[in-house]
Amino acid sequence: MFSLPELEELLRGIASEVREQQTYRAAIVPPERLREAAEALRDAGYNYFLSLSAVDEPKQGRIRLVYHFTRIDNPSDLVALEVYVSRDNPRVSSIADIYPAAQLQEREEHEMLGVIFEGNPDLRHLLLPEDWPENVYPLRKDFRVVEEPFTTTKQSKPIWVLKPELKPREEQGKE
Repeated sequence: MFSLPELEELLRGIASEVREQQTYRAAIVPPERLREAAEALRDAGYNYFLSLSAVDEPKQGRIRLVYHFTRIDNPSDLVALEVYVSRDNPRVSSIADIYPAAQLQEREEHEMLGVIFEGNPDLRHLLLPEDWPENVYPLRKDFRVVEEPFTTTKQSKPIWVLKPELKPREEQGKE
């Protein structure tokens, strides 16, 4: 397990901040240094990519990406890399060639939040239908859902379904 000073030394010149969280250590890395940080972790023994999560932070004008890494021989040894990308142009290099398990998770964040992972070989839809409109991202905080009643000829209790308002944000403001 790396101590906080050892992680700071490993990511010196790459991370803008390294801090201790309750159960893991985290480093804030600029988007252009993500691949370098991921390679440094891999080479230091963090050989398992655990997860990628993302949060839309519209007030700050950014999307926060959090990459979690661990070691197969010590799964409780967790390190996270946090990367902030612009909400208007959310781009970051893919790490799928460094950690192949990242490919599907990058694909999911691409379709749910609109983050473009440059170098990911497959950014097709993963969870949404193929005909889902462009520039509509269901996990962005400005995404709206409109409830509509659903009726059927079968005897049943009323059912409500959620119907997304499928208009790009630019067109919503014109109405």
